Amino acid sequence: MDMLTYGALGLAVLFLVLFMIASGKAGQKTVACGMAQNELKQLKEDDRRQRDIIASMKSSLATMEKDHSERSRVFMVLLELARTLGGSLEREKLPMLLSRIAQQLFDAEEVIFFKIGDEGAELAVAESIGLDAKIAQELNIKVGDGYVGHTAGKRVIMAKEDFENESNLIKQKLENTRDKRINPILCIPLVQRNNVMGVVSLGRIQRRSKEERNLMMIFQSLGSMALDNAGLFEKLYTKDKLTGLLNRRYFDERAMAELNRAKRFGHKLSFTLMDLDNFKAFIESNGTQAGDKVLARIGQLLNEYVRKIDISCRLDEDKFAAALLETEKGQALQFAEKIKKIIDYDATINDQAFSSQRLTISMAVFTFPDDGISYEQIFKEASQKLHEVQAQGGNRIIDDIGGGSA
Repeated sequence: MDMLTYGALGLAVLFLVLFMIASGKAGQKTVACGMAQNELKQLKEDDRRQRDIIASMKSSLATMEKDHSERSRVFMVLLELARTLGGSLEREKLPMLLSRIAQQLFDAEEVIFFKIGDEGAELAVAESIGLDAKIAQELNIKVGDGYVGHTAGKRVIMAKEDFENESNLIKQKLENTRDKRINPILCIPLVQRNNVMGVVSLGRIQRRSKEERNLMMIFQSLGSMALDNAGLFEKLYTKDKLTGLLNRRYFDERAMAELNRAKRFGHKLSFTLMDLDNFKAFIESNGTQAGDKVLARIGQLLNEYVRKIDISCRLDEDKFAAALLETEKGQALQFAEKIKKIIDYDATINDQAFSSQRLTISMAVFTFPDDGISYEQIFKEASQKLHEVQAQGGNRIIDDIGGGSA
């Protein structure tokens, strides 16, 4: 083999070696690239997992916050229900108060408070929210008929699902006898000593709570107790027959209870004391019949313009009072000015058939705790100042009562 051949063979070997080296480096690069891609894929997967975890945590926090907010809302509504039970015991006010609380508690757009008739066989609308006034006036349901009547007959709380789980025979009867102008989702009977006093029907509910049935039971228990207490109240306390207002005994007891509640919760409690000027002279000129007509009209006006949650009463012959719950003095003054203006220009009170002597009224406005915290003391002081104002001609509203001392 000559030198040329050896040279060619050497070059071939050299090229082979160089080729193998180049191939090895390329392979290493390919492996490194693959590893880098895998690491990038892993990082992306880790990033996705972290994002999912963060999203899940945010969702959990939002749910917890929503649940906390819902529990707080429910607690406040139940507190108002308990406050209603412990405060307003006037039967005619309870349907409106309980309907409003049910609306807030169950997030319902339609609330109908049905009262049971004297014979216990029929239900009529006593109060409604979200129902056409004409339908409310016409709506009468026999006990046993439709969802509401069926609930009254069974005397147990019923939800839409409970009606659907009844036997086919009962479901057919409910469908045939129900009033299709209302669509109850929840029905709560108010029962005490096995007597049905009413049924609260709830429809167009925006969202249903997981605690719905427990809330229904709480509402039923407290609402039934409130209605029963109202019945007992009517037996213990009589209203003034002439004016339709509550008497002094009830007013004093409620005022003390509301004052204690205002102290406990840090609320303002205002009073308006009202006294007709020269009423005795008016009677002497116009007679007792004219005086009774005036007093009855004032009672009618107070019943009309005093809020349902507030308390109005006839203290004495020509003296009246109103307790305004959770009301600042400025708001109480606005109320007093409104009532005074209505009385001043009321045709019945200042009838042209009466003598030329025009009836006026003097009023005292005071607020707890701004003007004092002793009910007896501040009430006595307000009465004295009102008497002094009347001695000077009356026809005024005063609010410089007390000084904030106990």
